[in-house]
Amino acid sequence: MVSIRVLDCRVIFWLSCWATAMPSGWYRANVDRWETGFAALSKFRARKGHCLPPSRHVEGKFKLGVWVRTQHYYKDNLSVERKRRLNAIGFVWDWLDYRWEQGFTALLKFKRREGHCRVPIFHSEGNYKLGWWVSTQRQRRKKKELSSERKARLNKIGFVWNENKGAGAYARTPRKKRRWEGHVSA
Repeated sequence: MVSIRVLDCRVIFWLSCWATAMPSGWYRANVDRWETGFAALSKFRARKGHCLPPSRHVEGKFKLGVWVRTQHYYKDNLSVERKRRLNAIGFVWDWLDYRWEQGFTALLKFKRREGHCRVPIFHSEGNYKLGWWVSTQRQRRKKKELSSERKARLNKIGFVWNENKGAGAYARTPRKKRRWEGHVSA
């Protein structure tokens, strides 16, 4: 039977060899680069309020946009700890889902204020072009590109799928058509 003292010595020897090898070489450089990227992203978020730097963005001398793209690409290989840290600062894993949620949030804000979901095409909520987003949802539904989950969420808040029906449709009807249908006296 091997004594505990011998096992302790073997473990200590192995750890000391591993610990001396770890700080040098590619592993340490990879850890340092990741930490530099995380610090740069944290700084960017503190300044801009989001974790979506442009793909060619440089923070100091660090290519932050490239680093963020790399995190997206290798997301399945990232450690749980790194994912946790990125999530904690609001890292966006799926940009398209993030943009859809922004549009939906803007639509909810519009509905609370106006009482309906009939958004004019050129309407913006702050810097967000909500009218275009609404139009895009209608087009995606027609092309069967909108998920059933998103359709259900929009239906639940009273989304108007056909912009030519419902209150306000008369104002959007072309003048010639209104005259022909007898809506306007000539």
